[in-house]
Amino acid sequence: MFDNISLPSVEEVQKWTRTDVINFLQENADEDKLDLDDDDIAKIKKNKDKGSAFLELTREELLAFPYELPGGPAKVIVKLIKTIKGEGQATTAPNQEVQELKERLAILQASKIREEVPIYFQYLESGVIKTSANGWEDFIELYDRLEKAFGLKGSLSNYKLVISNKNIDFSWSKKDFVDFIEKHKCSAKNPVRILGVKKGVKRSYIEMIGDLPPPSTLGAPKEWFKLQKCNPIDHPICLNHRPPEASSTIPVSLYSPIFGKFKDFCEEDPEREDNQFTYKFCYEMAKYYEREEDRQDEANKMLEKYLGPSVELLTVKRKSSDGSLKDARTDGTMSFSKYRGANFEYKCDDCSSGTSPYLENCSYYFVFCNEQANRPSFDETNLPCFLVTIAGPYFSVSGAVLAEYAIVDPLTPVFPLIWQKHDEMTLSLSRTFRALKKSLKILDHYYKQVDEQARKMPQTINLEHPLFPEVTIDDKCYSVQIIRQIGNYLLWEVTLSNEQGPTKKAYVKAIQKRKYSLNTHQLLAEAGHAPKVLATSVIPGNWLLVYMEYLDNHSTLNRVALNLNDQDRNSLRVKIETIVEHLHNLGHVHGDLREGNILIRQFENNDFDVKLIDFEWSGKVGSAHYSHFMNHVDIKWPDGAEDGKLVTKTHDLTMLNQTLLRTGLSQNQMEY
Repeated sequence: MFDNISLPSVEEVQKWTRTDVINFLQENADEDKLDLDDDDIAKIKKNKDKGSAFLELTREELLAFPYELPGGPAKVIVKLIKTIKGEGQATTAPNQEVQELKERLAILQASKIREEVPIYFQYLESGVIKTSANGWEDFIELYDRLEKAFGLKGSLSNYKLVISNKNIDFSWSKKDFVDFIEKHKCSAKNPVRILGVKKGVKRSYIEMIGDLPPPSTLGAPKEWFKLQKCNPIDHPICLNHRPPEASSTIPVSLYSPIFGKFKDFCEEDPEREDNQFTYKFCYEMAKYYEREEDRQDEANKMLEKYLGPSVELLTVKRKSSDGSLKDARTDGTMSFSKYRGANFEYKCDDCSSGTSPYLENCSYYFVFCNEQANRPSFDETNLPCFLVTIAGPYFSVSGAVLAEYAIVDPLTPVFPLIWQKHDEMTLSLSRTFRALKKSLKILDHYYKQVDEQARKMPQTINLEHPLFPEVTIDDKCYSVQIIRQIGNYLLWEVTLSNEQGPTKKAYVKAIQKRKYSLNTHQLLAEAGHAPKVLATSVIPGNWLLVYMEYLDNHSTLNRVALNLNDQDRNSLRVKIETIVEHLHNLGHVHGDLREGNILIRQFENNDFDVKLIDFEWSGKVGSAHYSHFMNHVDIKWPDGAEDGKLVTKTHDLTMLNQTLLRTGLSQNQMEY
């Protein structure tokens, strides 16, 4: 008799209100349909809890019915009717009632036409469509359907499919794909997103570095600087700060948590084993070695015994200047599951040759990246690797990652391998050895898992961006998808995804924890004068991630002020001055009241919303300090505003007056 029920389309269900739900049940209340009487309908209208008892059915319970068997949908409807009639208990909150009913009716509608549970897809700003798991057997056939539905251009390789911030691998079987999206609870709230891929950047870069000269040649500074192009047309071969223009705006410790953990470990005290190794290693490395190989052999044996993994001398093929292949051999490499976790580059002494061990080490990282290009996980890992240089009795550690380009940052100062028992620097060296030992164990575990993780649980979908872990906001866990970086700042526009609600935009600021006044930010946010702080988290490397509300309609002060009439300028000036006065009355200072840190939104009634941002130098009066690396070339600071000195209210007022004058808001000087 259930064949008489005319279920709505999925698209119609998505637009329903609670009234539509009741109307649907009333229309199908006849005995030959749902067999609902007036009391049943009245129960729904009168008592939301009892009336919505059928919402206790879980998605899994509905999916468990054998849709392909005759009467499968009927069994679902029977249980639906029983719970409406009071034979089940209601546990779902009323405010979830409508959405959950929509989802269940969508499942019923799909089952009625003998399809499996829909897969929800979303492309750019378009609405979510539902595509049955039937009707295709591989990703090529699936792409044909998506191409028609969304107007996609080009081939499947032009796109990525992503759910809950995890990549879907096109080499998977259909079963792997369906299992994966079911695990991540694919729904209209958490669809499989179709993302366009930046074509060719990373692969073109790999091809380019594959044609570079061997590391022994690139290690010569003259040759390195000849190839390191820093202009708008030619990209540098490596962002390793040589020259200074060849630098990444994002530190490697944000790209890979292993380097943040290394820095954290460097703050821990060493143990007896670490101190004994430090003494012995310094003793041996301070000796004179006539041959570089002799120093290398002695150091590798000691490092292998202390650090754990074996140290190999790897031989690789590289193109020489005449185009022929030439053997290149590393001075020592630690490998984890065919990935390179650490590379050691030696020189007999710091002035013993015309090549730089740091540049040569960077060049070997090119080799390591190139040899991984055909591995399944190439697009899922940024290939973190420690680069250790030992030139005579001098030691340093750098970290390397492959984003769109190779990025190398020094992680330590250059330590003298000279035993000085009573010098704090020797203790720091011992801490560094211990940090390297602990970090390599973690990196070994990471690389042993990476291929399987890349296949089943990929960790990132845009390697040009750093990795941000899931964040908890109002007791709900959100995955974080970076949309774009804001300028060259450590500030990103992101999408937050949660299975229980729609996605939402936010900003994430990364800052060293000790360099940000979260207290000042929150005090102003509570008064509506700063972006609301949604959440904060600390990640390895002592990074503080500040998640802030997304301000879609605000612009910096200089972009707004010059287009205002005199009355509006005066109104805006008064509002800004009032906010700064409020901040000072709280006993706090800002430290950098330039126009770029004052965001403005003008409403239709010409009122203004003003938000202050950037609280790196903010804090309580008497404790807030300026940075030790202030820009005194392009910025005119108030008298007394100096590197490392205290920020004062007078400094704030002077800086604000300069900003108001520069933006045409005031010709007067604000003072207390």
